[in-house]
Amino acid sequence: MKRLLAGVGCLVVLAAAVLAGWVFHDRIAALVRRLRGAPEPTPVVYARPAAGEASRAAARLAQLARRGGPPYVDLSAGDLATLIDRQFASVPRRAFDSVGVALGDARIQVRGTLDVSQLPRRLLGPLAQGLGEHEPVVAGGALSAPAGGRMMWTIDELAIRDFPFPRTVIPAIVGALHIPDARGAAVPVPLPAIVGDVQVSPARVRVFRTSAR
Repeated sequence: MKRLLAGVGCLVVLAAAVLAGWVFHDRIAALVRRLRGAPEPTPVVYARPAAGEASRAAARLAQLARRGGPPYVDLSAGDLATLIDRQFASVPRRAFDSVGVALGDARIQVRGTLDVSQLPRRLLGPLAQGLGEHEPVVAGGALSAPAGGRMMWTIDELAIRDFPFPRTVIPAIVGALHIPDARGAAVPVPLPAIVGDVQVSPARVRVFRTSAR
């Protein structure tokens, strides 16, 4: 019995330590940076969908299918945020909104608000006790255009209220959101079928016509 109680006590202490580390994550990270003399991280700038961007992005993409059209078109972070927001809006019970997109080298970062109640508690572990119904989430990953008129955003980093989840758990979280045509950790972003490739830089998303490169 003593061993059982001791084991339960250790689990309680461990769960409390995990929760404390999660709640004070920012303060702990800032303290570690100061102790190491490291510079403060550069703030990530997110673009959100704005009025008119949906039609503007559609018009740019339509140029690729036009006879004699350009070999590629460039989309802004706001354009991409519009396309991603539209994909999440297509889900019958929307779980992810307030979409914002930041562009990086060969990858993107997306933030928004997640309806945590749609996730199985087993995926959240001990953190489930400290989460509200809606929490901020940040996810990152690469964009690719394998085929069939869609970009695939493959998520390899995901944090809910600044707590990072293991990469192995991400496919289950994506699956719980019931996004149409998602494959594992990859979320589709519909595009015209003429699209053959995509390149991401901090300045823009360049979308290539099939065989244009």
